[in-house]
Amino acid sequence: MDRTDIAILINTCPKFMYLIEAHIGLIRRYGSACKWPIYLAVGLKRDDRLELFCKINSVKPIYLDAADADFLQSRHVAMNRLPDTIQYVLPLQDDFLLERPGLDSVALTSALSILDHDPTVASLRLMPCPGSSSKEPYTNGWQRLGGDQDLPFSYQATIWRRSVYTDYMKALIKQGTEALMELDSTGCELPISSAKWNTYAIQTNPAETYIGIQLLKTLYPSMIHLCWARNGTWANAVYMCPWPYRPTAVVKGVLQPWAEELIRREGWKISTTKFSV
Repeated sequence: MDRTDIAILINTCPKFMYLIEAHIGLIRRYGSACKWPIYLAVGLKRDDRLELFCKINSVKPIYLDAADADFLQSRHVAMNRLPDTIQYVLPLQDDFLLERPGLDSVALTSALSILDHDPTVASLRLMPCPGSSSKEPYTNGWQRLGGDQDLPFSYQATIWRRSVYTDYMKALIKQGTEALMELDSTGCELPISSAKWNTYAIQTNPAETYIGIQLLKTLYPSMIHLCWARNGTWANAVYMCPWPYRPTAVVKGVLQPWAEELIRREGWKISTTKFSV
Protein backbone atom coordinates (compact mmCIF):
# COMPACT_ATOMS: atom_id res chain seq x y z
CA MET A 1 0.00 0.00 0.00
CA ASP A 2 3.01 2.27 -0.37
CA ARG A 3 3.22 2.30 -4.16
CA THR A 4 3.83 5.63 -5.81
CA ASP A 5 2.59 4.79 -9.31
CA ILE A 6 -1.05 5.19 -8.23
CA ALA A 7 -2.64 8.42 -7.02
CA ILE A 8 -5.83 9.34 -5.21
CA LEU A 9 -7.32 12.30 -7.08
CA ILE A 10 -9.99 14.37 -5.33
CA ASN A 11 -11.81 16.97 -7.40
CA THR A 12 -13.64 19.80 -5.68
CA CYS A 13 -14.64 23.44 -6.13
CA PRO A 14 -14.60 26.46 -3.82
CA LYS A 15 -18.27 25.94 -2.90
CA PHE A 16 -17.56 22.56 -1.34
CA MET A 17 -14.08 23.14 0.05
CA TYR A 18 -15.57 22.89 3.52
CA LEU A 19 -15.78 19.12 3.02
CA ILE A 20 -12.10 18.63 2.26
CA GLU A 21 -10.72 18.73 5.81
CA ALA A 22 -13.07 15.96 6.87
CA HIS A 23 -12.69 14.02 3.61
CA ILE A 24 -8.90 13.81 3.78
CA GLY A 25 -8.91 13.55 7.56
CA LEU A 26 -11.12 10.46 7.37
CA ILE A 27 -8.78 8.88 4.82
CA ARG A 28 -5.84 9.50 7.13
CA ARG A 29 -7.80 8.19 10.14
CA TYR A 30 -9.46 5.11 8.69
CA GLY A 31 -7.19 4.44 5.72
CA SER A 32 -3.81 5.01 7.34
CA ALA A 33 -2.41 1.83 5.78
CA CYS A 34 -2.83 3.44 2.37
CA LYS A 35 0.23 5.53 1.54
CA TRP A 36 -0.74 6.36 -2.02
CA PRO A 37 -0.11 10.05 -2.83
CA ILE A 38 -3.20 12.26 -2.64
CA TYR A 39 -3.80 15.09 -5.11
CA LEU A 40 -6.48 17.74 -4.60
CA ALA A 41 -7.74 19.52 -7.72
CA VAL A 42 -9.69 22.74 -7.15
CA GLY A 43 -10.70 25.76 -9.22
CA LEU A 44 -8.72 28.30 -7.23
CA LYS A 45 -5.67 30.45 -7.64
CA ARG A 46 -2.83 29.64 -5.25
CA ASP A 47 -4.23 29.90 -1.73
CA ASP A 48 -2.02 30.22 1.37
CA ARG A 49 -4.56 28.51 3.65
CA LEU A 50 -4.90 25.60 1.27
CA GLU A 51 -1.13 25.38 0.88
CA LEU A 52 -0.79 25.10 4.67
CA PHE A 53 -3.52 22.48 4.88
CA CYS A 54 -1.92 20.43 2.11
CA LYS A 55 1.50 20.66 3.74
CA ILE A 56 0.14 19.49 7.10
CA ASN A 57 -1.76 16.60 5.51
CA SER A 58 0.82 15.59 2.87
CA VAL A 59 -1.56 16.46 0.03
CA LYS A 60 -0.47 17.90 -3.31
CA PRO A 61 -2.71 20.69 -4.65
CA ILE A 62 -3.59 21.13 -8.31
CA TYR A 63 -4.92 24.63 -9.03
CA LEU A 64 -7.27 24.89 -11.99
CA ASP A 65 -8.06 27.97 -14.06
CA ALA A 66 -11.70 28.99 -14.26
CA ALA A 67 -11.87 27.70 -17.85
CA ASP A 68 -10.76 24.26 -16.66
CA ALA A 69 -12.90 24.01 -13.53
CA ASP A 70 -16.18 22.60 -14.85
CA PHE A 71 -17.40 19.12 -13.97
CA LEU A 72 -15.80 17.20 -16.87
CA GLN A 73 -12.94 19.46 -17.87
CA SER A 74 -11.62 19.66 -14.31
CA ARG A 75 -11.19 15.89 -14.18
CA HIS A 76 -9.48 15.73 -17.54
CA VAL A 77 -7.10 18.60 -16.81
CA ALA A 78 -6.27 17.36 -13.31
CA MET A 79 -5.52 13.90 -14.71
CA ASN A 80 -3.10 15.43 -17.23
CA ARG A 81 -1.39 17.41 -14.48
CA LEU A 82 -0.43 14.31 -12.50
CA PRO A 83 3.23 13.26 -12.72
CA ASP A 84 4.17 11.01 -15.62
CA THR A 85 5.08 8.27 -13.14
CA ILE A 86 1.40 7.80 -12.19
CA GLN A 87 -0.03 4.81 -14.08
CA TYR A 88 -3.25 4.25 -12.12
CA VAL A 89 -5.67 6.63 -10.44
CA LEU A 90 -8.44 6.43 -7.87
CA PRO A 91 -10.75 9.41 -8.56
CA LEU A 92 -12.93 10.48 -5.64
CA GLN A 93 -15.64 13.11 -5.44
CA ASP A 94 -15.35 15.53 -2.56
CA ASP A 95 -18.55 14.29 -0.89
CA PHE A 96 -17.68 10.57 -0.85
CA LEU A 97 -16.55 10.09 2.74
CA LEU A 98 -14.62 7.12 4.11
CA GLU A 99 -16.61 6.81 7.31
CA ARG A 100 -15.35 3.71 9.10
CA PRO A 101 -12.40 1.35 9.57
CA GLY A 102 -12.14 -1.63 7.26
CA LEU A 103 -10.09 -0.46 4.28
CA ASP A 104 -9.08 -3.77 2.69
CA SER A 105 -5.35 -3.64 1.94
CA VAL A 106 -5.33 -7.16 0.51
CA ALA A 107 -8.09 -6.40 -2.01
CA LEU A 108 -6.55 -3.06 -3.01
CA THR A 109 -3.16 -4.67 -3.49
CA SER A 110 -4.76 -7.38 -5.63
CA ALA A 111 -6.47 -4.68 -7.73
CA LEU A 112 -3.11 -3.16 -8.63
CA SER A 113 -1.65 -6.60 -9.31
CA ILE A 114 -4.49 -7.27 -11.76
CA LEU A 115 -3.77 -4.00 -13.59
CA ASP A 116 -0.06 -4.85 -13.62
CA HIS A 117 -0.53 -8.29 -15.13
CA ASP A 118 -3.71 -8.09 -17.24
CA PRO A 119 -3.56 -5.31 -19.85
CA THR A 120 -7.18 -6.00 -20.85
CA VAL A 121 -8.50 -4.65 -17.52
CA ALA A 122 -9.40 -0.95 -17.70
CA SER A 123 -10.87 -0.38 -14.23
CA LEU A 124 -11.85 -1.99 -10.93
CA ARG A 125 -14.87 -0.55 -9.14
CA LEU A 126 -14.32 -0.77 -5.39
CA MET A 127 -17.95 -0.07 -4.50
CA PRO A 128 -20.17 -3.03 -5.47
CA CYS A 129 -23.11 -0.81 -6.37
CA PRO A 130 -24.15 -1.24 -9.07
CA GLY A 131 -22.76 -4.73 -9.05
CA SER A 132 -22.30 -7.23 -11.81
CA SER A 133 -25.46 -8.60 -13.35
CA SER A 134 -23.53 -11.50 -14.84
CA LYS A 135 -21.90 -12.53 -11.53
CA GLU A 136 -19.02 -13.80 -13.65
CA PRO A 137 -16.04 -14.34 -11.33
CA TYR A 138 -12.63 -12.98 -12.24
CA THR A 139 -10.32 -13.68 -9.28
CA ASN A 140 -9.86 -12.96 -5.56
CA GLY A 141 -13.33 -11.48 -4.95
CA TRP A 142 -13.53 -9.54 -8.22
CA GLN A 143 -16.26 -10.02 -10.80
CA ARG A 144 -16.40 -9.03 -14.43
CA LEU A 145 -18.95 -6.36 -15.21
CA GLY A 146 -21.42 -7.72 -17.74
CA GLY A 147 -23.98 -5.97 -19.93
CA ASP A 148 -24.53 -2.29 -20.61
CA GLN A 149 -26.49 -1.87 -17.38
CA ASP A 150 -23.27 -2.57 -15.46
CA LEU A 151 -20.96 -0.32 -17.41
CA PRO A 152 -21.84 3.32 -16.74
CA PHE A 153 -18.72 5.16 -15.69
CA SER A 154 -18.93 6.14 -12.05
CA TYR A 155 -17.18 8.77 -10.00
CA GLN A 156 -17.56 6.38 -7.13
CA ALA A 157 -14.35 4.76 -5.94
CA THR A 158 -12.97 3.05 -9.02
CA ILE A 159 -9.31 2.36 -9.71
CA TRP A 160 -8.65 3.25 -13.35
CA ARG A 161 -5.83 2.69 -15.74
CA ARG A 162 -4.84 6.32 -16.15
CA SER A 163 -4.52 6.22 -19.92
CA VAL A 164 -8.05 4.84 -20.33
CA TYR A 165 -9.62 7.33 -17.93
CA THR A 166 -7.84 10.25 -19.60
CA ASP A 167 -8.85 9.19 -23.10
CA TYR A 168 -12.43 8.71 -21.94
CA MET A 169 -12.69 12.16 -20.37
CA LYS A 170 -11.16 13.72 -23.49
CA ALA A 171 -13.61 11.89 -25.74
CA LEU A 172 -16.61 12.89 -23.61
CA ILE A 173 -15.60 16.55 -23.79
CA LYS A 174 -15.04 16.36 -27.56
CA GLN A 175 -18.36 14.61 -28.13
CA GLY A 176 -20.22 17.17 -26.01
CA THR A 177 -18.54 20.09 -27.72
CA GLU A 178 -19.49 18.77 -31.15
CA ALA A 179 -23.08 18.05 -30.08
CA LEU A 180 -23.63 21.50 -28.58
CA MET A 181 -21.77 23.57 -31.15
CA GLU A 182 -23.86 26.04 -33.17
CA LEU A 183 -22.90 28.21 -36.12
CA ASP A 184 -23.73 31.82 -36.80
CA SER A 185 -25.09 33.12 -40.13
CA THR A 186 -21.60 33.18 -41.62
CA GLY A 187 -20.84 29.59 -40.64
CA CYS A 188 -18.51 30.48 -37.78
CA GLU A 189 -18.69 28.52 -34.55
CA LEU A 190 -20.45 30.23 -31.66
CA PRO A 191 -19.05 29.81 -28.14
CA ILE A 192 -20.96 27.34 -25.97
CA SER A 193 -22.51 29.07 -22.97
CA SER A 194 -21.51 27.85 -19.52
CA ALA A 195 -25.19 27.19 -18.72
CA LYS A 196 -25.60 24.95 -21.77
CA TRP A 197 -22.33 23.11 -21.06
CA ASN A 198 -23.19 22.54 -17.38
CA THR A 199 -26.55 21.11 -18.39
CA TYR A 200 -24.73 18.64 -20.62
CA ALA A 201 -21.96 17.76 -18.13
CA ILE A 202 -24.08 17.49 -14.98
CA GLN A 203 -27.75 17.03 -15.82
CA THR A 204 -27.36 15.00 -19.01
CA ASN A 205 -24.41 13.35 -17.25
CA PRO A 206 -23.09 11.51 -20.32
CA ALA A 207 -20.40 9.66 -18.39
CA GLU A 208 -23.01 7.67 -16.46
CA THR A 209 -25.55 7.06 -19.22
CA TYR A 210 -25.90 5.07 -22.43
CA ILE A 211 -23.99 7.87 -24.21
CA GLY A 212 -20.89 7.22 -22.15
CA ILE A 213 -21.25 3.44 -22.27
CA GLN A 214 -21.19 3.38 -26.06
CA LEU A 215 -18.30 5.83 -26.21
CA LEU A 216 -16.21 3.80 -23.77
CA LYS A 217 -16.92 0.59 -25.66
CA THR A 218 -15.99 2.27 -28.94
CA LEU A 219 -12.72 3.59 -27.54
CA TYR A 220 -11.67 0.31 -25.93
CA PRO A 221 -13.81 -2.52 -27.35
CA SER A 222 -11.55 -5.31 -26.08
CA MET A 223 -10.99 -4.03 -22.55
CA ILE A 224 -12.94 -5.24 -19.54
CA HIS A 225 -14.11 -3.66 -16.28
CA LEU A 226 -14.26 -5.38 -12.92
CA CYS A 227 -16.12 -4.75 -9.69
CA TRP A 228 -15.94 -6.04 -6.14
CA ALA A 229 -18.48 -8.79 -5.58
CA ARG A 230 -21.37 -7.61 -3.43
CA ASN A 231 -21.84 -9.83 -0.39
CA GLY A 232 -25.60 -9.73 0.09
CA THR A 233 -28.56 -7.64 -1.07
CA TRP A 234 -29.05 -5.58 2.09
CA ALA A 235 -28.19 -1.88 1.92
CA ASN A 236 -25.22 -2.00 4.28
CA ALA A 237 -23.55 -4.71 2.19
CA VAL A 238 -21.86 -1.87 0.32
CA TYR A 239 -19.66 -1.37 3.38
CA MET A 240 -18.23 -4.86 2.89
CA CYS A 241 -16.00 -3.61 0.11
CA PRO A 242 -12.33 -2.59 -0.19
CA TRP A 243 -13.09 1.12 0.36
CA PRO A 244 -15.97 1.35 2.88
CA TYR A 245 -17.22 4.83 2.16
CA ARG A 246 -20.62 6.45 1.98
CA PRO A 247 -21.35 8.43 -1.20
CA THR A 248 -23.31 11.59 -1.82
CA ALA A 249 -22.91 13.66 1.32
CA VAL A 250 -24.25 16.58 -0.72
CA VAL A 251 -27.52 16.34 -2.66
CA LYS A 252 -28.54 19.28 -4.89
CA GLY A 253 -26.04 21.47 -3.09
CA VAL A 254 -27.29 20.63 0.42
CA LEU A 255 -25.16 18.81 3.01
CA GLN A 256 -27.17 15.80 4.17
CA PRO A 257 -27.95 15.39 7.90
CA TRP A 258 -26.08 12.07 8.19
CA ALA A 259 -22.96 13.71 6.73
CA GLU A 260 -23.15 16.72 9.03
CA GLU A 261 -23.52 14.40 12.02
CA LEU A 262 -20.59 12.28 10.83
CA ILE A 263 -18.28 15.25 10.30
CA ARG A 264 -19.10 16.81 13.67
CA ARG A 265 -18.89 13.46 15.46
CA GLU A 266 -15.44 12.84 14.01
CA GLY A 267 -14.23 16.19 15.31
CA TRP A 268 -14.31 18.62 12.39
CA LYS A 269 -16.09 21.96 12.23
CA ILE A 270 -18.35 22.79 9.33
CA SER A 271 -18.22 26.18 7.70
CA THR A 272 -19.92 26.46 4.33
CA THR A 273 -18.67 30.03 3.92
CA LYS A 274 -14.91 29.56 4.16
CA PHE A 275 -12.11 27.01 4.17
CA SER A 276 -10.22 26.97 7.46
CA VAL A 277 -7.09 25.12 8.50
